[in-house]
Amino acid sequence: MNRRALLSGSAACMFDQIFAATRDAIAEETSAFPVTVKHLHGETVIAARPRHVVSLGLNDHDFAYALGVAPVGVTEWWGNRPYATWGWAETVRTRLGAAPEIGGSRFLDYEWILALKPDLILATYRDLDERAYRKLSRIAPVVAPPRGYLMWTAPWESQLALIARALGKSAEADKMTATVKRGVEQARRTLSSLSGKTVAVADFREGQFVLWDSRSAPTRFLRSLGLGVPPDLDALANHAGWIYLSLEQVRLLDIDLLIWPNNARNTVESLEIFRSLAIYRDGRNLWLSDADPLASAALWFQSPLSILYLLDRLPALIFNQLR
Repeated sequence: MNRRALLSGSAACMFDQIFAATRDAIAEETSAFPVTVKHLHGETVIAARPRHVVSLGLNDHDFAYALGVAPVGVTEWWGNRPYATWGWAETVRTRLGAAPEIGGSRFLDYEWILALKPDLILATYRDLDERAYRKLSRIAPVVAPPRGYLMWTAPWESQLALIARALGKSAEADKMTATVKRGVEQARRTLSSLSGKTVAVADFREGQFVLWDSRSAPTRFLRSLGLGVPPDLDALANHAGWIYLSLEQVRLLDIDLLIWPNNARNTVESLEIFRSLAIYRDGRNLWLSDADPLASAALWFQSPLSILYLLDRLPALIFNQLR
C-alpha cells in the first residue's frame, strides 16, 4: 500500500491548514491581557502580549512556531539542527522569519537568558525544579510544566493549551488541536485492521532492554492509533515510566511489533537470544532510525507539527510491517 494512499488527502492539506492558522495568528492577535497561567509551580501572571519569548523547554519552540510566534532564544535538545529546528517545523520557522539564539539543554545559563531580555520564558517540557523556577521568575514570567503529570508525560494538548494561553493564542491552539486530532482519527481508521495489536517502543542500554510504558508520549501516540503496550509489560514499569528487561526476560519482547527509534539495530541483532525470538524471525521489528530518521525524531518530539509529519509516515510503516 502506498504511503500517500494510506493517508489520502491529509498531510499536505493539514500543513496548509497549519500555515493558514499561522498567518491568522499573526494577523488576528485579539486575546486580552493580562492572563493567568496555572502550572506545576503555581500561577504566572502575564501582563501584556509577549514580544521576546525564550524557549527553555526541549520542544517548546515547536509549539511557539505552530502558534505563529518566533522565539528569540531556543533550546537544543539533540540533533545539531540549524536553529535547533527539525525538518517538520523548518518551513514555519522560515515563514515567521525566526532566527533564534540557541542554548544547551543540560544546564540553565542564566546570563545567556538574561542577555536575550525575555518578557516570557517557556519551560513546559523541562525538568524544572522550584529553585530554578523562582530564579528564572526574577528575569521574566515563566510557564513551567503542566500540573498533574509525571515529568515528561503531559499530553501535547495540555502543553499546547498552556503555551497558547501564555501567548494569547488560545483560539489558534483550538484550531491546531482539531486539525491534529482529525489526522489522528484518519490514521486510526486506516489502521483499524490492526486495532488491539501489541506494540512497544524499545531500546537497548547498558546490557538490558528498555521500553517506554503507556504513559510516555511516544507510546501515548501509538495508543491513539489503536495500538498499545501489553498489560503484563506495562505493569513492570517503574515510577518514572521505564520498563527494564534483562536478557533473561527477553521472551517478554515477543509481542506483535517493536519500534526501535535509537540506532540499536546492530547491537540488538547481534544478540543470539534476541534472534531466537519469533518477533525477530517474523520480521516484526521496525528499525525506525533506519527506515525514516526524521520520523524517529518526530516520535520523540510530540509537538503538533511533528505529529502531523509523523502521521504521514509512521502509520504506513507500521501497516507494512504487520500486514
